[in-house]
Amino acid sequence: MIVREHEKTFSFVQQHHHGHLAGELMKHWKKDMFPDDQWRHSVLTAISNHDIGWAPFDKQPFWNDAKSAPFRFTDFPLLPKTVLYRQGIDDIEQMDQYATMLCSLHYEQFIQSNNEKEAKLFIKGEQNRRERLCKEIEGFDKDLFEKHFALLQLGDNFSLYCCVNDPGIDKANEHVFFRDGIPSTSIFHTLPVGRIGIYFADQHTVKVENYPFSYSFDVEVKQKTVLKKDIEDHGLQVAYEKADYEVIPFHFTPSNK
Repeated sequence: MIVREHEKTFSFVQQHHHGHLAGELMKHWKKDMFPDDQWRHSVLTAISNHDIGWAPFDKQPFWNDAKSAPFRFTDFPLLPKTVLYRQGIDDIEQMDQYATMLCSLHYEQFIQSNNEKEAKLFIKGEQNRRERLCKEIEGFDKDLFEKHFALLQLGDNFSLYCCVNDPGIDKANEHVFFRDGIPSTSIFHTLPVGRIGIYFADQHTVKVENYPFSYSFDVEVKQKTVLKKDIEDHGLQVAYEKADYEVIPFHFTPSNK
């Protein structure tokens, strides 16, 4: 779950909804950095579903007693996290093998520095899965796969920018992840080195420097805002279930427009 805390409320964005937003964003990525080749559908499937494992967990969010706040994806415990990661990758394997390889590697990145037994078992299992799928996928190209993996990471970060920040927030108060921009990659030479500049021009307009998308476009994401008082009175899961979804629109456009 993606959670933003305010004085009297928590705002929640489900991880799978964030994934859908990532997929919608990357549909507009410039074609010279996303050639319309045989893997395009698979790559977009991976981007849109990269957090599908969170879907059942996020329907009933968990309370973090130590922080007196809901668990976020950044502090969710390792053991259940590996369970939902594995389940999500299993689900994607029923859709698309190439997308599965991308999501498998994506999840592995998050725990590769963790030395706990469960993390090592998860990593070993996913490495075995990718080795098996690599042999089964006809025409697999390692260099092209690395580019597609970079697209997954870019889509994830552009979407996260919209979800972890309050709409319209000023640059100085943005989430620390993105205060200096979106992490870039050297694999696409037309992208800036290090970071891609990004900021809110108003509550719903997101401006991007060195614009990597084909044109200006609109997207949206669903969230729920829950009163802390309702959580105190009824518990997190009941309060969350009773809260209505609201749709937050975003307009992406170049910084020079």
